[in-house]
Amino acid sequence: MPTPRYPDDSLWQKRQIGDARADEVIQTLLARNQKGEVGEIFKALARTRDFPNPAFNALPADVRDLVEEYFAEIRRLPDWVRPFKLEIAADVFKKHGPKILMVLLGKSLPTCYTCWRGAKVLAGTGRLLADGSLEPFTRRLMETAQFVVNLLTPNAFAHDGRAIVSIQKVRLMHAAIRYFAQEYRWDRETYGVPINQQDLVGTLLSFSVVIADGLSQLGIELEPEEKSAWYHLWHLVGTLMGIDEDLLSEDEDECRTLMNAILDQQAGPSPEGVGLTRACLELMEARMVFGLLQRLAPVLMRFFIGDRYAEMLEIPATDEASESTMLAAIQNLDRSFRGAGERNLLLAAAGRAASAELIEQFLAVSNRSHAEQFSLPSALTDTWRSDLPDLRIPPITTVDEAIFYFDKVARHFKAQNNPMGLFAAVYQRVTERVAEGIKLGLFKNAEKMEAVDVRFCTLYFTALNAYFDQKPAVAPWQVAFDAAREPLIADQHIFAACNAHIGYDLALVVSELFPGEKVHEFEPDFLKMNELFDAMYDQMNDNVGRIFRPFGTLLKYFDKQILAAERKIMRQGREKAWETSVRLAMAKTDTERAAMILQLEKDSAAMGRKIVSPHPLLNPLLRWMARHEQGTVAQKVDVMLRSALLPEVA
Repeated sequence: MPTPRYPDDSLWQKRQIGDARADEVIQTLLARNQKGEVGEIFKALARTRDFPNPAFNALPADVRDLVEEYFAEIRRLPDWVRPFKLEIAADVFKKHGPKILMVLLGKSLPTCYTCWRGAKVLAGTGRLLADGSLEPFTRRLMETAQFVVNLLTPNAFAHDGRAIVSIQKVRLMHAAIRYFAQEYRWDRETYGVPINQQDLVGTLLSFSVVIADGLSQLGIELEPEEKSAWYHLWHLVGTLMGIDEDLLSEDEDECRTLMNAILDQQAGPSPEGVGLTRACLELMEARMVFGLLQRLAPVLMRFFIGDRYAEMLEIPATDEASESTMLAAIQNLDRSFRGAGERNLLLAAAGRAASAELIEQFLAVSNRSHAEQFSLPSALTDTWRSDLPDLRIPPITTVDEAIFYFDKVARHFKAQNNPMGLFAAVYQRVTERVAEGIKLGLFKNAEKMEAVDVRFCTLYFTALNAYFDQKPAVAPWQVAFDAAREPLIADQHIFAACNAHIGYDLALVVSELFPGEKVHEFEPDFLKMNELFDAMYDQMNDNVGRIFRPFGTLLKYFDKQILAAERKIMRQGREKAWETSVRLAMAKTDTERAAMILQLEKDSAAMGRKIVSPHPLLNPLLRWMARHEQGTVAQKVDVMLRSALLPEVA
């Protein structure tokens, strides 16, 4: 029988070894009662990458010499390093960064957490708060993600680059943890030295070969030159992190063999691993997914690490029916996978699409331990955001989900300076008021009202998905979408979409959910819904006045007259919409109903065209107004999201 490349006993011996170089610095500082200076060094490293660092000046001369020698030593790159390879590896991150961070959370870190001995010290340095909050663990996740970003940023290993300082700091932090953990009844016989050589190389491999394998699961294969550069960079990181050279390799197969050997020896269930994994899932679920995809994070994590390790970490399993629903929804995320039936292909598509949302979540979470935010160089985020896939809206089941997707649509179009975002912003506010009315019990039949609003929003999202698929939407919506290419005033864009939504969608929804005589049951709630809309006029007029200043001036003197005229016009429009809904609901046969819907589609499209191009004599005036509106489209979308003048829902 051949001798294993990494025998069990030699791997166990690596658990008895820490990082002698960094340990010497920490032990010397603490032996000389320089505990406060350790903290100051860490703070100074966060503020500046200067060397020698001013924080060193407070140290006694002999201690300062030791510390400066440590920092100078780590700043020197080995002679075998090839800088061009480091830049190729940075290009890999620039190209696939969102996916890499997705794999980091969904595969790399959970793989580490299966190693129950290593998870013990990780959990010990980020304990649950008294109320069970996962915030300390989440903070650790952000720190880990920031470390990976710092290593993979272009020019990270240049003189005083991000990578050098990050590695210097992390090595000292590890040494401090080793020191204090062993001061407090650490069971070395069971766990080995805290953050030992085996733990260090296992973590390194989770960043190198495990991420490469995760990308492959997502359908992303690195080119041979990229792979060579990727493993070269992580070999350098391992060397600078003080990992024994006999554990380091640039050969992919050797890296995978060592990772598997460590897992064979160390993988097992533990409460610490479960807690750390829960923090990963919480961060992935926070904004990455919603609605039918709300449980996608554990499905993706199981997809990445497999059921065996998932059971160790108590990652929730999804029943067959729920997974089938989710897989159907996933097909909305990636156009190329419409109609695909193979589970792993669909999950790969979902992972790629959801990774972009994860970047937004990383950028939004504050790293409170240092009062700083997780940061990504703009050169990377600009690239990643420009490569975002077109948005897809999966089926929704609640009004809250509709609000979530209105917000996503508004932000999506805002990023593109696309005036289609104006309507999304307005109807986000409208739908929020309906949702509040439902919660307050203002509607006669709250359950039916929610069903109406969900179906109402669904028709808009269906039209949007057609737009994203570059397919024609129903005619009234297509008129509104085509208008986005025209130099119109903001109100024309909004009213063209409102015409499709109210003049066409509303009648379909009401007649569908309240057929025949039942339609009259909905009339009180229809009127209440419009009361909520009426209360928005002051805010809407103020918004338009900010975009087109002459209108704002008119409001100062004629606000009551303008408001009365608007309400009259809208009342007439609603009455017509209600009459249409009743006629459609009372259709005696499916054939009659289909003919009425076809005519309604034509009439609504014709009205939309009148809004976009009302009269040859008016068009020059409207073009002039459009040229004199204030701000970019993105700024106008922000204005339409204002809510300061909205009254409470009552």
